[in-house]
Amino acid sequence: MTIDKYSHISYNMTIFNKGHKMKDRKIVKQDYHLVNAKYKLDTSEIKFIMTVLSQIDMDDKEFKTYEISVSDLESKLQSEQNETRLKQFSKKLMSKPLEVPTNDGWIIFNWFSKIQYVRGKSKFIVRIDDDLKPYLLELKERFVKFNLGYILPLSSNYSIRLYQLLKEHEKLTRRTFTLKELQELLQVPTSLLVYADFKRKVLQVAEKELIENCDIFFEFEEIKNGRKVNEILFRIKLNYQIIEKKQPTLFDVVPDEFSKFYGRQILTARGTKTLLKIDKPSSSIPVYRLHYLDGTHSELSLKSEVLFVLGEISKDELVTFSDILKISEKKLRKLTKKEADILNKYSNDAI
Repeated sequence: MTIDKYSHISYNMTIFNKGHKMKDRKIVKQDYHLVNAKYKLDTSEIKFIMTVLSQIDMDDKEFKTYEISVSDLESKLQSEQNETRLKQFSKKLMSKPLEVPTNDGWIIFNWFSKIQYVRGKSKFIVRIDDDLKPYLLELKERFVKFNLGYILPLSSNYSIRLYQLLKEHEKLTRRTFTLKELQELLQVPTSLLVYADFKRKVLQVAEKELIENCDIFFEFEEIKNGRKVNEILFRIKLNYQIIEKKQPTLFDVVPDEFSKFYGRQILTARGTKTLLKIDKPSSSIPVYRLHYLDGTHSELSLKSEVLFVLGEISKDELVTFSDILKISEKKLRKLTKKEADILNKYSNDAI
């Protein structure tokens, strides 16, 4: 028997692996200093940045290079892009720094150290500036966490900024800004410094957009000194009409042949998660969708029969598809005669 006889195993894995899309991550976490930074970005630029930030894994200790496909970007921005427009967008974004407050002053950062466009694959390869590590990695206390899906429908950049600023105080249920402080944080143009215009084009627009799209909304009160508005008090409320439905518990899941796995702690790229249920594969490739209690999911190979018969894994071990590919390719290059005989007997239902 030759190794070629089993090359279909590696081939099938490679085909699936190439077609496997990166997980659609939606959670953004930022240190409160970053949320309260001053920066002037339009709606598309903020959504692009937040999309990149959502790709950061919870347990990352260093930034990686993050990929954003143009089709995904078009979907999030709800507009078609061409290369000229994308280049202009990137240059403009790289020219817009942010000012982060510190205990004794401020720091000026750029969001990214590079934005690379790959023409043949229509995707961006992005690197977040390393100086932002304290504000985005290994966050332990006083950080703001939100679902990217809540801000994508918002049409106003001020609505997105206000959402983040109020999300920070969600549990306190209120937040007060002086008018000057809020206008500086939002970096509004001179034309919106007049309160009547600021109220109509910023506050009232955000009020409407948040209640229609987000998990929190607000009501605001003008605090005046005489006839002049000096402060804005925001009352922050949970938006029960929008908040995602409560996730099911293990007791809601009907037992099946995979029940012994339910409740198991699984180490994923985004940290340890509790397994809720497993969907059976719909094709001959042994790939399963694992659903977790927090509502996320991942596609893994629950039982790789090929690796099992070769003694590489235990029967019930959870193995990622990339691991299967890696181990199999290595193993298939140097099969012993005994292993080849095992596979020969098993080949009919190995995959």
